[in-house]
Amino acid sequence: MSSSKLYRSVILISFCLGASSVLGQQPTKPPHAWEVSMNTPEARDAASKLLGHCGDADTQDVMNACYSMEFKNSEEQLNSAYQVTLKQLDHDDREPVRVAQRAWLRYREFHCQAIGFLQVGTGSLEPTVVFRCKTELNKSRAKEILAEYRTP
Repeated sequence: MSSSKLYRSVILISFCLGASSVLGQQPTKPPHAWEVSMNTPEARDAASKLLGHCGDADTQDVMNACYSMEFKNSEEQLNSAYQVTLKQLDHDDREPVRVAQRAWLRYREFHCQAIGFLQVGTGSLEPTVVFRCKTELNKSRAKEILAEYRTP
């Protein structure tokens, strides 16, 4: 990796970490061209027919839309596992789980943004890498929550 790319990555991550800790929330970024193109009705319609096979898309906007949909599905599964787990815990046991989940969500965002940037830069393939990363982490985290956050 070139030193300028590494330097930009460090600056980007440092800025995001600083901004999120100051504001107490996750950073937001302006929409990129790929976010606009993958959200066209045509891309979303074609993507919905490829779920589970996003790599078979004919165009990058459809592939990105498909991986975005898979991410949203994994997000719903993660939230469901989280809510079920919270309901099973005593009131006093919930707060440490909430704190851990908020920290994990920040980690997921920064980790997958860094992976996307380092692997493919800021081009049209970036959303594919980022959404796949987030989806895999969500699936793993849902299993982890259900298995680990129990009281004896």
